[in-house]
Amino acid sequence: MNITHHRLSVITWLAFALVSAAYLAQIPTALRLVSDGIDYLLQASSALDGGGFRVHGERSMRPPGYPALIFLLAKAGMGWSWAIVALNCLLLGIGCWASYFVLRGSFGFQAGAAQLTCLLTLLSFVMVKHVTYPLSDICFFGASTTCLLLLLQAQDGTQSRRFWRLLFAVPLMVFCIELRTIGVALIPAFVWAMVGGAIGARKLAQRLPQHRFASLLLFLLMLVVTAGIGRSFFHSRYLQFNLPIFIKRGVLGTLASNLRDHTTEWGELTINAPVSKLPGVLELPVRIVGFLAMLLCATGIWQQRKKFDVVAWYMVGYACVVLAYPWSDARLWLPVLPLLIGYVSIGLRRMIPPDRLQPAILAYCALFCLLGVAALAYSTRLTFAGARFPDLYGDGRLAATYRMAFRGGTPGEVNGINQDALYLLRRYEWRLAVK
Repeated sequence: MNITHHRLSVITWLAFALVSAAYLAQIPTALRLVSDGIDYLLQASSALDGGGFRVHGERSMRPPGYPALIFLLAKAGMGWSWAIVALNCLLLGIGCWASYFVLRGSFGFQAGAAQLTCLLTLLSFVMVKHVTYPLSDICFFGASTTCLLLLLQAQDGTQSRRFWRLLFAVPLMVFCIELRTIGVALIPAFVWAMVGGAIGARKLAQRLPQHRFASLLLFLLMLVVTAGIGRSFFHSRYLQFNLPIFIKRGVLGTLASNLRDHTTEWGELTINAPVSKLPGVLELPVRIVGFLAMLLCATGIWQQRKKFDVVAWYMVGYACVVLAYPWSDARLWLPVLPLLIGYVSIGLRRMIPPDRLQPAILAYCALFCLLGVAALAYSTRLTFAGARFPDLYGDGRLAATYRMAFRGGTPGEVNGINQDALYLLRRYEWRLAVK
């Protein structure tokens, strides 16, 4: 038995080494632009030019935390596409490291199960795809998971340990909110850690009736905080941007659309492949798989209700925000992917007997990893595509822009050029700087 565990450990660490090497191989890729990435880089460029974090002089809907990181890279002389990918790889590694300890501490996973979950996280197509993009998702994953680990340690620690962990968690939590607004989902987890988890909450509930003045102050404080969050929400640019969609769809239409969109996302995450790359006939089966995965995750969270901790608070808060979002994009779940895998696995153990579960999990993990390796292979092909990159990257909408940047383009392509993208390629693409 010990020999078997040793072999599994060696295989796992070898897999981590190979996957990590494949990720690092993406660093020299050409700058892979997408719409949100263009927004972030334009903010960073504006700040570098002294105009603040703005897009064409206007405040962006997206927070300035990630553009600030690009700003710092540029000020350090590393404002190039390779440094952006390297930063993503660094934060991805930190996020997986923190996830391992969160899974051990909150879910009670054995070392092997926690390692396998982190390996599946690395081989998820959303991670592979977005590590090469100038987007905030990977950086938020690394920062938020580290913050969550600090909060978990604060919740279960002594008063002295709790104080120091919370002291470090506060600026990290603020940074997470500046990276992605959904970082506000960390606030309930922070409050839960501050009171000492379920045990501390019970003690506080017992003491409050004895201190009416303190109870009143706490109640008023909660009202002020709730009002502040509510005001920020109703005046947020995200709500103003999406409000016309909610109004047009109506209540029932919004519910139906969100169910369709989010079951698709979960299906993609579960089968580890985007629907856009699959035959159209598989779209409904993917949604069914996604719906079942959502039920398993909810079952896993319910199973953990007796030891509801900061991780559960964060997961529930995060899910409530994303499930209300009226768009479909699997990357919305990227920052909590290890937690999703953890809760789904707990739900599976509740539904299926262990003797039948293990062979099925091994077969599933093998297929999941195989598809993840294929995604890494495709990304590596793009990285080293050379002059063919403009023809292979993306859906073709920026092909003319990339050809103009790398090859000079042709007169007939001028109308198809995205001027913002062309400007950013000339500013951040290291190959063009070498020329």
